[in-house]
Amino acid sequence: MKYVFFTILFSLPALAVEAFKIELHDRKIRIEAPRTVSAQYAVIVENLSLNDVVGKFHSGGKDLKFINVKAGLTRTVEFRNTGKGAVSFQPLSPAFQEVELTAGKKTYEIPSQP
Repeated sequence: MKYVFFTILFSLPALAVEAFKIELHDRKIRIEAPRTVSAQYAVIVENLSLNDVVGKFHSGGKDLKFINVKAGLTRTVEFRNTGKGAVSFQPLSPAFQEVELTAGKKTYEIPSQP
C-alpha cells in the first residue's frame, strides 16, 4: 500500500501542465514563465487592472489567438504556435507595449513606457 501511495505522489508533478501566467496591472505586466515550452501554449491571463483588456497572441506576423479579460477576472487560453519565431502578447485596449513570452526565465516584469 505504501508503494502505491508513493508512486502516485511522485508521478503527479510529471503530469502537471506548464503554463505562462500573465498578470496585467495598470502600470506593468508581470510574467511567470515555465522552464520549457512546446508548440502547444497554455497561458493564464489575470487582469488586476481597473480596465477590461483586449489583447492578442502573435508570432512572426501571424495572429494566433485574441482574448478579452474583464477587470478583476482571470482567463485561460490554449493555442498552437503556427507562426515562425517567438510568441508575443500584445495588449490592444488599453494599449501597452508588446511582451515576448520567453521560457526559462522564472518571473519578469515589463514596466510601462512613457
